[in-house]
Amino acid sequence: MKKNSRTLKASIVMVILIASLFTAFLPTASAAAILHAQGNLKMEFDANAAKQTVTPLGAPIYIPINVSYLVSGIFAPAVVGIIGGRMPAMIELSVDQAPEWCTALVSPGIVSTEVSTSYKSAQAIVTLSVDENAPAFTQSKVRIKMHARTLRGLGCEISEVTFYDEIPFTPGYSPVISFTTPNGNFKEIGPGNTANFDIHVENLGNAPTEVTFKILNQPKGWSPNIISMTTLGAKVLGEETTKEIPFVVQPPYNFGYHNERQSFQVSLTPAYYRDPTLTGKEYVITFVVQSRGFSTPGFEMVFALTALVGLAFVTKKRQK
Repeated sequence: MKKNSRTLKASIVMVILIASLFTAFLPTASAAAILHAQGNLKMEFDANAAKQTVTPLGAPIYIPINVSYLVSGIFAPAVVGIIGGRMPAMIELSVDQAPEWCTALVSPGIVSTEVSTSYKSAQAIVTLSVDENAPAFTQSKVRIKMHARTLRGLGCEISEVTFYDEIPFTPGYSPVISFTTPNGNFKEIGPGNTANFDIHVENLGNAPTEVTFKILNQPKGWSPNIISMTTLGAKVLGEETTKEIPFVVQPPYNFGYHNERQSFQVSLTPAYYRDPTLTGKEYVITFVVQSRGFSTPGFEMVFALTALVGLAFVTKKRQK
């Protein structure tokens, strides 16, 4: 075993001496490498970090990566013995491909490793963020480019190498809606009428969204009504994102004169349509209804019959 080791070392030394002598007799400008080896690259990423969902318009996620470099080939040991101690391998890192709604960055942009016949690693960080157009819970990929340039010295050459690898990631859900009240938030009506409001709701999130409606207060004698839930489509899927939701209020209708004002709070809460636990911010809209006028419940028929009797009496009197 020791004899084989000595033989190998002696062979490497002889190769180095021959290469040195050969290059010494060549003109500097035309000297060519006589010992060739091949550079190799590979990448590994932190799988747990990549499993995090990326919230649209939220904080980015950071995925550590290990970039490794190795020299291979018949003359790799000799080339590494000559070049390895003189210069490191410089590896350029960049994002080669990413979805248009994703912003990806590799930092630092250049790392260095030792030149060796076994893999030597350097660390970097891939930063990912997404905007509101990222489809929720749909796996995507970002492709990383790694490039190590040619290394030369003393009749040796390590060929350049370019390598690509992908990192999968998943955008999260953004539970965001907007709303307006096109016909206002105030109505003045009579006791026998109803106040009709409209709520225009739009889904700004990146997945179909269920919006839950709740009336937060219900004063005695008043009857407010609204649907309990509706589903809005997502723009990123080419679906309809808006709806008009009616909110109706019936004021008290007991006998007598009324001059009452009451406010109503309606809450809107968005949630992911497949998982109601993924909810967003609760929004609250306030409506005000003024009920003014005289109410005669139960007496309408009496008044109508009296009017008919009176009309009949007048008509008969004229005929006579």
